[in-house]
Amino acid sequence: MTLKSAALLIALSTIALASACGNDGLTRPDPTPTASSIQSDIPAEQTPDRSTAAEPTVSVQESEAQDIMWKIIDGYGSVDENAVRAAGRNGHPGLVPVLVEIASRTFEPSLALEISKALETITGTTVGGEFVLVGPWFSWMSRQDPEQVVLNEFDEWKGQLLGTIDPSFREFLYSNVETRIPLWTVEWGGVVRDGIPPLEFPDVRAAKEVDFLNLDEPVFGVTINGESRAYPHRIMGWHELANDRLGGELITFVF
Repeated sequence: MTLKSAALLIALSTIALASACGNDGLTRPDPTPTASSIQSDIPAEQTPDRSTAAEPTVSVQESEAQDIMWKIIDGYGSVDENAVRAAGRNGHPGLVPVLVEIASRTFEPSLALEISKALETITGTTVGGEFVLVGPWFSWMSRQDPEQVVLNEFDEWKGQLLGTIDPSFREFLYSNVETRIPLWTVEWGGVVRDGIPPLEFPDVRAAKEVDFLNLDEPVFGVTINGESRAYPHRIMGWHELANDRLGGELITFVF
């Protein structure tokens, strides 16, 4: 992708985001009521003894980090530079996936530098240089042990963020969604849902009958339960995903 086309892609996604957000920005879900928020409704004789009360499950730092996450995209769909600086000052590691996510939507050098500074402050490391190369930061997060943490409400935040591009994305990312993969690994592919049609249960031919491939053309070979099939790179390059049945199993093959 050329620098010019990259700039156009960022500009188009920013316009789409701003258009969908309007003046209100992303909508944070109502917080779960806490003892402090309903204290006036508790009869005096049942007021808990604060000297022995359990510590709150969410620290002040984490609570502030959640606020920053919801403010980091402003009401016009743009990244809020003040919130980026606040993320660096806060320092919660759960803000790293948030900053990397917004870095993928940033093409302004000065703002990219601020995101890079915030990430360096939080993590104590520099990855990808001043322009915040998103790929290296994803690699960095994948190498963390223990695993990269995310903030509470990150699932809702990311679902709303992607939903500004295509509302149907909210069907996949929402509050308390069950997942077997880290949600920060989910990236927008640059198109709306089903924007690239999958290859659905394609007709197949025996290898000796194929006359449209050169002998040196690459293929993806898959074998399941003793049955084998070759998916030509030339075809998968157009579809990127195939749904098929092989070896008695329903499979999804992603390229």
